[in-house]
Amino acid sequence: MFTKSVVIKNGKAFPEPFRFYLLIGIICVATIAAREYQGFGFLLVPLSGITSRRGTRFTTQGYRRYFSVFGLKFGIWETVNEGEQMVLIGLNMSSQYGSYGGMLATKEEKLWTLYIVNAKHRNKRDIGVAADKDYLIQKAAEVADITALELVPFSPAISQQTRNRKRR
Repeated sequence: MFTKSVVIKNGKAFPEPFRFYLLIGIICVATIAAREYQGFGFLLVPLSGITSRRGTRFTTQGYRRYFSVFGLKFGIWETVNEGEQMVLIGLNMSSQYGSYGGMLATKEEKLWTLYIVNAKHRNKRDIGVAADKDYLIQKAAEVADITALELVPFSPAISQQTRNRKRR
């Protein structure tokens, strides 16, 4: 029996793979220089870092947030509870790169994150991360077609206790 599914790919788990390529080079050179060819087994460590991915798969019965290594997906299936909704929140990310001499560069980007929230918009669980807002809106529409979730604006409920605390 075929069930319709929607896959939201979040991309690489480690977005800067240069360290893994460097580790592959060091392992290959050291293994060949030492002529201990069992050392090629250590290549599994950087290769697992290069092939690792994150994502979410939705079906009519539920969804699974997974971590994939070598194409094998690890994660548990969860059900969509009553009253849950999807919200889209933009995050401004800033990374600073430097050395002992000082700051070399600053990288700024806006990432959009798609969350599943409960009725009070608390307890967020991320299901998608992308730099393109339209991609996540399209995927949210596809998820809404096969599940009871719908995309709503983010508006968390503020309790009376929090309101009283803000007035002081």
